[in-house]
Amino acid sequence: MEQIAKEAEANTQVPAYGRSVEKVIAAIMSSSNFWRIVDLSDEPLPLVAEILKLLNKRDLVAFEGTQILLTEAGAELAKKAGIEPFASHRCPTCKGRSVVIDALKPAFEKFLKIQENRPPAIHQYDQGYVTPENTFARVALADDRGDLRGKKVIVLGDDDLMSIALALTGLPAKVTILEIDERLVNFIKEVSEEYNLNIDARVHDLREPLPEDVVGAYDTFFTDPPETVEAIKAFVGRGVATLKGERCAGYFGVTRRESSLDKWSRIQKVLLDMGLVITDLLHNFNEYVNWDYYQEMRGWQLTPVKEPPKDIWYRSTQFRVETVRGFKGFNDPIVGDIYNDAESSTT
Repeated sequence: MEQIAKEAEANTQVPAYGRSVEKVIAAIMSSSNFWRIVDLSDEPLPLVAEILKLLNKRDLVAFEGTQILLTEAGAELAKKAGIEPFASHRCPTCKGRSVVIDALKPAFEKFLKIQENRPPAIHQYDQGYVTPENTFARVALADDRGDLRGKKVIVLGDDDLMSIALALTGLPAKVTILEIDERLVNFIKEVSEEYNLNIDARVHDLREPLPEDVVGAYDTFFTDPPETVEAIKAFVGRGVATLKGERCAGYFGVTRRESSLDKWSRIQKVLLDMGLVITDLLHNFNEYVNWDYYQEMRGWQLTPVKEPPKDIWYRSTQFRVETVRGFKGFNDPIVGDIYNDAESSTT
């Protein structure tokens, strides 16, 4: 296991451990589908793909058409190592999110109809949106934590249509979005006018400093940043810069599909350096609808078998953070590529 991990790390530059290999084998014992193996193993896609290729090279795994299977030797190795298939004990009602959306049903029903006409996700902006139920689970979580009612809320990047979901509930005092994609901004403006939501929707490239009037003006922010340490610093830092003061809150997701635990360690240090306290970590809270441009992404080039994803495989952990004394945001211009690193797969 350790030898395979060492070789996989050398080939990918993604941190790998014997435990990483064990998790991939356990995932194969639970599913023969590549995307599900990535999902279950909870390791970065580039690393999973490389481990599978190394297992295949050692005749421990076979690629049969679009299926990935343990060979007899692989099954024997798993038995000797005491590796078992994955088991799930997630709550079937809330899916492990700890909240339900029953009290928000009237707004949710309107949202279901509205989102049917949303602009499709495009590769240019590394877009991918969560399910409608997931969007409202975020709303329910923030309301449960006291971060919405009578509060000023800003959304930084909004392919999930969080601004519409928030405004439909009538809970926040104000909802603002900053979004680079003019298609989305125009769609949100049209919905806001039709439903009298009064959403402040603006076209803005978050690589540029924030508009002066949003700095230090909000109680709560939502964002869904790309999966590099630099992007987390930039997008979350922008969110923190919009907050009024101490004990304000922010929400964002970080995945394991493109982030190793070593990267998570660096991300958490960035958050602490900003004066943020991580109050909530909800594993696999966010579930992303499969996007149409999958063949354009790096992960497709790395897959050892070529089968389009059918079921949800890209998930992320929901972070909630709060500011404490001495907090500081990040509002400097951003230069260079902050979207790609060795663990990236959707760019």
